[in-house]
Amino acid sequence: METSVRAGIHPWQFGLVVCAAVTPLVPLILWAGEGIHGTLPFAFTTAAVVAVPLCFHARPVGFGRAAGTVAALLVPWAFIGAMAGMFLFFPSVLQLLLAAGADPRRRPTAAKVMGGAGLLMSVPVVTLALRT
Repeated sequence: METSVRAGIHPWQFGLVVCAAVTPLVPLILWAGEGIHGTLPFAFTTAAVVAVPLCFHARPVGFGRAAGTVAALLVPWAFIGAMAGMFLFFPSVLQLLLAAGADPRRRPTAAKVMGGAGLLMSVPVVTLALRT
């Protein structure tokens, strides 16, 4: 009996991209009550762009390329929008790059390290938001 492996991306990769898109939104939404209302449209638009690799969930090669491209575009955007709170998307750059390689079907040990590192990047951002 032959078993087939799903051709799409692994759930760990999917989860890392979701973390990359959602984690920066937590502090920006919590801080919206403190007079940062004008940045929320930029934050939601940026989060939508960060989630673009999820459109390629059925094609791992396209997923990796999309994640790398979005990460490369996110670096200058985070610098340009730093005063508007877009600096919170810096961990998303690394999470996207880690998501491209976090497939345990190809590299089991490396994928565990990449997945764990990607999740750990969300902790300081959410902790910072909840402390204030």
